[in-house]
Formats: sequence, structure tokens, C-alpha cells
Amino acid sequence: MPQGIIGLGIWCVDTTYKIQQLPERGKLEPIIENFQCVGGGPSNVLTDLNSLGFKYPMIAMGSIGSDTNGSFIKKHCQKHQIQSQLLVASKSASTSHSVCMFEKQKERTFLYFAGANNLLDTHHFKLNKLKNRPKILYVGYITLLGKLDQFFNKQTRLQIILKQAKKNNIITVVDLASNKDPQFQKIVFSSLPYIDYLLLNEIEAQLLFKESIINSKKNLNKKKLIGLSKKIFKKGILKALIIHSPDESLYISLNESIHTKSKKIAKSKIVNSVGAGDAFCAGFIYGIYENWNMKTTLSKAHAAGAAMMKVDASSGKLPNIKKL
Repeated sequence: MPQGIIGLGIWCVDTTYKIQQLPERGKLEPIIENFQCVGGGPSNVLTDLNSLGFKYPMIAMGSIGSDTNGSFIKKHCQKHQIQSQLLVASKSASTSHSVCMFEKQKERTFLYFAGANNLLDTHHFKLNKLKNRPKILYVGYITLLGKLDQFFNKQTRLQIILKQAKKNNIITVVDLASNKDPQFQKIVFSSLPYIDYLLLNEIEAQLLFKESIINSKKNLNKKKLIGLSKKIFKKGILKALIIHSPDESLYISLNESIHTKSKKIAKSKIVNSVGAGDAFCAGFIYGIYENWNMKTTLSKAHAAGAAMMKVDASSGKLPNIKKL
């Protein structure tokens, strides 16, 4: 019987600096506070699943460095019940890391060093090393996956991994990145025939469709998105795509579409928005793992995203999913 989830993709260490404002060029700005945490889609999603009360094996797969940051990631995994023995430590590249500038009440600004993540390749996906076949493979984030985004014999290396997962009857959940890669659409389309659920925010949806998907009221244009999604299904996506924004989500499959509103949060209670998308994804994965109906799954996903916006963290501080 399949059991557990694999988190494959970017693993990095984020250093956040709280400041009043970004300095002008040539000027200095004091740092109010700084802290480090483990970031990247797989880390955030698996860490959030653990805090939501997920009781099944969680396996980290990816590329890190043989360095202090790599050890920091492994300690984080141990703390949050994530198996890390399949995180491959490279001696030739350092662990990926980012610098985040956090201005109060503003979007955060990031600098990103790919490091060992650029080495991510098909050999990092090691199903044969697992005692039990997992139920779900989560991948985050397409277009930031190093060699996995590169084409080999007219297919990306990620497509090879997803194809192997589907041969083993593993549910595939793939998350995108808001990365303006000129090959964004081509890279995503390559993997669609082997993706069960594709999660993307409103920015990534516009990059994928190459069209505005926001209406005059600044909401998701549901009718337009349902029409545009036909192109996605022609390319072969297996079950559904889920477009989510801070205010709403739209689940689109061949047979139905479900529009769900986010939980309203008073502006005074919003601490930060970083990690809300990953928390939404964790709530969604929890629901499909437990075979909940889609309306309940989407409601819990929104609740998880909203809960993350109320805490000063990017992952790991969610309440048990029964309380959401």
C-alpha cells in the first residue's frame, strides 16, 4: 500500500533582514533584526504538513552542499519529522541560499544564489531507495530546478522523473515559480502529460497563458481561465489545475470548476504573506492524500494559507488542520 509523500526540488537557507526601508544607492540602512530559516517549496510544504498534523512519511529529495547550511537544512528536517537521507550533499557546490529584505507593510525583496540546486538532476529521484512506494510526489518549483528544467531529447529531465512516478502510480503535484524565464511555457508544457495537479498563483497563470487573467474588479477572470485551460488539457494534464491568489482560487478539471473565496483577514492581523502559497499547497495536498471531497480540500487549503499570514514565519507554525 502506498504511503507518504516525497518533496523534490529547491532546498535552501533564507536569511531575512528586517529594515525600515530599502536604502538609496550608496546609502546605508540599519538592520533592525535578522534570522535564518530553511526555505524552498519542498521544505515549506513538508514542514507545513507536519504542523497540520500529517502522520505519514515525508521524504526530502534534492541537492545541498557539504557545508554549514547543508547541516542546517538536515537539522531542520529532523526537527519537523522529514526524512533527509536522500538529500544529496555535493562537495563541489555550496548549499543554495537567499537574502531577503523585509520592509514593514511591503512586499519582500529577494536575492537568490542557486548553488547546489543547479546540480539537481534525474539521479536525485531515488524511488529504489525507499522501503515503501509513496502516494504523492510534490515538486517545487518548475523553472528554478536547475538541470531538471533543461531539455534532453525534446523533453525536460523533470518530465523523465514525472513519467517514472506515474509508472509507479504516484500522484504528482507540481508547483510553479513566478520566474520570467523565456522558456517558461515550453518547460511547463513539457511535463503536463505526467502532472495530476498543477498549482499556480495569478502571476504564474499569466506567465503560462501569456494573457491577463485578472478582470476589471481585480479578481480572477473565471470565464476566461476556464476557456484558456482547454489548452492545458489538450497538452495532457491528468486531473486539474488550481489557480490561487490572496483572495480566491479556481479549481479547473475536465468535468468541473470550483471557485472558492479566501478567508478574510483584517489588515491589522496580517504579519506577512511569504509562505502563504506553500501553506495553501500543503492544505491541498493534505486533502487529496486523505481523499476529501474537493470543496473541503480547497476550504482547508485557503484556511492554511490565511493562518500562515498571521504568523511571523514562512512555514511550520500552522495549527492542526482539524482546527482550521
